[in-house]
Amino acid sequence: MDKLVQTADGSPTLWSGEFGESYHSVSAGALEEALKKFLLPSHLPFLVRERDGVSLLEVGFGLGYNLTVTAVELLKVNPSVRVRYWGLERSLSPLLWELRLPPPYGEFYELLKENLKRGKERFRIGPVEVNLLFGDARREVVRVEETVDAVYHDAFSPKRNAELWTLQFLEKLKERLRPEGFWVSYSAALPVRRALAVLGFEVFSTEPVGRRSPGTAATLRGRAVCERVRPLSEKERRKLETSPRAVPLEDPCLCLPREVIWENYLRRVSEREGKPLG
Repeated sequence: MDKLVQTADGSPTLWSGEFGESYHSVSAGALEEALKKFLLPSHLPFLVRERDGVSLLEVGFGLGYNLTVTAVELLKVNPSVRVRYWGLERSLSPLLWELRLPPPYGEFYELLKENLKRGKERFRIGPVEVNLLFGDARREVVRVEETVDAVYHDAFSPKRNAELWTLQFLEKLKERLRPEGFWVSYSAALPVRRALAVLGFEVFSTEPVGRRSPGTAATLRGRAVCERVRPLSEKERRKLETSPRAVPLEDPCLCLPREVIWENYLRRVSEREGKPLG
């Protein structure tokens, strides 16, 4: 069962009973995380200075905060911009309707919730087109009808939500990301970064928000001009190349249970370490 939690910037989030984690960083603040871990490293604010239309795919619509912050902030930069959003989500939390956001995000968020309450999956809020795909993201991702400018990867952690961090699922996301676009996440987990590298991405770190560890940004051919995005340090690069834990999560059929995916990963790590599992 989910429960309400207050975060450091005063915005609310939820703690998931199923996953044993909060939807957002409590120490960073939910809105702070949406802005600094996702929107800014995605390079979308730079794009809308030159273009009147951008597109975004998010793994884990969650509570809708990333969409809300992105829409409001991009419209500040370019009031005539059109935003097309694709969100992958298994199901909505029943506590979603109790959440409120402060200005300048509250008005958009209330309109978003109104549409969700009516059961709408495709709708517009002004110049923002929202497309929600409910179900197993591994299957629903093929319904994304375009290549996008950015991917927000905001599933629960790889340990808890392993099925959404595998090499095979990331490959599906790669197929829907423009070569110059950016994939961004709060996670710096070695199996995730290794999978991105295997898929041909250039991997970057993003500045920490509310904790010591950084996030990750990755692109196939894009230029990292955001000051919150930096090349991997020598230490980070060495770990990515040599750590026994730097091996991708695997789900060849895109159908395995998360527990099996994680157990298989631990087995491979154990083999690389030369230690028996358990």
